[in-house]
Parts: sequence; structure tokens; C-alpha cells
Amino acid sequence: MHIKLTIFLILLSTLLLQSCLSSEKLMNFTAGPEFSAVPDSILNRTSIRIQAGDVLSIGVFNSNDVDPKVVAPFNLGFGQAGADKDQENTASAYRVDLDGNIQFPVLGPIPAAGKTIPEIREVLSTKLRAYLNAPIVNIRLVNFRFTVLGEVKVPGTYTVGEEGMHLLEALGMAGDLSSYGNRENILIIREQNGARSFGRINLRDRKVFASPYFYLRQNDVIYIEPLKEKSYTIATRTQQILPWVSVGVAVLNIALIIATRG
Repeated sequence: MHIKLTIFLILLSTLLLQSCLSSEKLMNFTAGPEFSAVPDSILNRTSIRIQAGDVLSIGVFNSNDVDPKVVAPFNLGFGQAGADKDQENTASAYRVDLDGNIQFPVLGPIPAAGKTIPEIREVLSTKLRAYLNAPIVNIRLVNFRFTVLGEVKVPGTYTVGEEGMHLLEALGMAGDLSSYGNRENILIIREQNGARSFGRINLRDRKVFASPYFYLRQNDVIYIEPLKEKSYTIATRTQQILPWVSVGVAVLNIALIIATRG
């Protein structure tokens, strides 16, 4: 009986050590009104605005002429005109300079900063019609990057060849939050147009999709702060619980001795 009681107390202390967090703190989208059964319009997904330092992959084609020599003067080789050599190999890449322009062959400087990709495409297409019958302009932002720090499984800076992505995709790339990540107070640090702004996102709130910070922008920094429970390490909890377990075992031992002798 003595051995059974001791084993029981050891198992009880182990369970207490493991019960650090409630399941509610590990779940998303549990607070606020229920999700609508009708599809919601994505109103806050505005187009990405190009900034100085962005790298654009631009290819020019002519739909009425299959001869590549016709469009060759408008397509630079990779590594020219401010191309980022660390990016994937594309036909032509242009870095937006500090003045907000790209230096385009034949056409000269083209304003890009502050414009969306469709707007830049329209400007180029209009200018190219003076040289080509039916110009086709393909543009892609190739250095969209963001940084995830704090309580995630794989923190770091990520570069994707897309025009944009939302917070859930970014967290997925970072391996999701750790068990100690605070889902209710995620900080987004954003720099645009020479200004820095700060936004907070609560992943447990179902209204998170309406936040202007849900969809990321170039160079956003995502910080996941730790829960207060993290300060209570297993070692600390062991130090708090084991003395009481020892006292309990000692009392039981005395009780067993008295019972046996009686």
C-alpha cells in the first residue's frame, strides 16, 4: 500500500506539471459573432503599392508579331538596370530607385513608387504603343518579404514571389505559433511612404479578417509575444510542487507506521 500511494503521488505531480495552458488559449476564431453562412466580400484586400527598393520582373511581348527581335530592345537581361541578383532568374528585372522610378530601356524613367502593378502596366503599355502594334506587358513583384519573430516555431525573414499574402499564410510558413504564443495580441510593424505604423491582431476574434493588418505589405514585421505562462518553467513548477509532495509522502509514511504498529 505504501508503494502504491507513493506512485500515485508521483503521477499526480506529473499531471500538474503538464497542465500549464488551457486549451482555449491555443485556439483561433473562438470569440465574437459566428461566421456568416453567406460568403463575405473581401473589401480590405487592397492592391499592393510599389515602394522604393522593390524589384519588378517585367517582360514585354507583341501579340501581332512572333519575331523576338521586335521586342528585344524593351527586354533587358537579368542583372541589368538595377536587378537584384539574389532573386530568381527572370527575363528582365528592375529595381525601383530612391526617386521612385524604374529605368526602362528606350522609354527612360517610368514612375513606379506609389502605383499598383496594374497602373504601371497601363503606363508602359500606353508608351509602348508608339513602337509596337499590340504590346503585352507582364509585371510581377519578385521581392515581397516579411519577418516573423517571437513565439513561432521557425522565426525568420521570408521572401515570396507573390504580390501579397495574409497573416495566416505567413504564420503557416513560420511553422505556426508555439504553445506559448499569445494569439490575442499579435503586433504588426509596417513601414510605408516614409512612415511607421503599428497594428494589433487578435487571432481568437472572428473579426480578424476585417483588420487592415490582416493582409501583409512589403517588409512587414510580425511579432508574437509570449504568454505569461512561459515564465513558469517546468523547473520552477517542480520546485513549487515537489516540496509539498515530499511532505505528503512523509505524513503518509508516519501514518502507515502508526497504523502498522497499532
